[in-house]
Amino acid sequence: MSDASAPVPKAPLVLLRGPLRDLLNRVMQGHGAPRAQERIWIDPRALGRVYTRNAAQTPDFKRRHSGMVIGGDWDRQTEPVDQSWKIAACLSRFRDGVSWKDTGIYDRMAQMIAQRGLFDSCATHADIIARYEQIDALYSDILENGFRDQTIRAFGTARLPEGVFVHIDRHGDPIFGAIGNHRVGIARALGLSRIPAQLGVIHSKALAHGALDRFRGHIT
Repeated sequence: MSDASAPVPKAPLVLLRGPLRDLLNRVMQGHGAPRAQERIWIDPRALGRVYTRNAAQTPDFKRRHSGMVIGGDWDRQTEPVDQSWKIAACLSRFRDGVSWKDTGIYDRMAQMIAQRGLFDSCATHADIIARYEQIDALYSDILENGFRDQTIRAFGTARLPEGVFVHIDRHGDPIFGAIGNHRVGIARALGLSRIPAQLGVIHSKALAHGALDRFRGHIT
């Protein structure tokens, strides 16, 4: 683990996006370089860690950083994925049959709204109820129809503009990027083995060892 007293590096300033980032990556990293918003495939059962998105501890990587190659110790700042309160609530709800209220998610959402005024597009208790009715509907849809792949093709690359956000660490292992929590929770509750995800950032050591290749096709 990095020295906690060391200053936290900021997330890189985003200057190039889309095909311009792709071009720079290819010049710097070669033919197998990552692409912005690149669609990758992951096994949610193997997604054991979540990136700690805390500005006091880690660079704050967001979707605008998708496809960037970044070294350093950012990938050491993780915690078990099922400790994410949203994922834990989904597991309780959809795997164990617990009501949303009894998962504690309503209380946690109310705390976040009290702190921020608006959280996950919710501002009132009624908003929270409606939000989790939508998550119930999402679960039913995935159960009946499977996990939807909303990939588009742009500039010769399969890209996923939204959805589950996943980084790749120095060893070539996936780290959940803390965006798409409910989808990850549902996928884990259902035991799904393959879902599409948007590539977050990839550690330079992983890219050097060709780790990205195994996320671009079918999981083996």
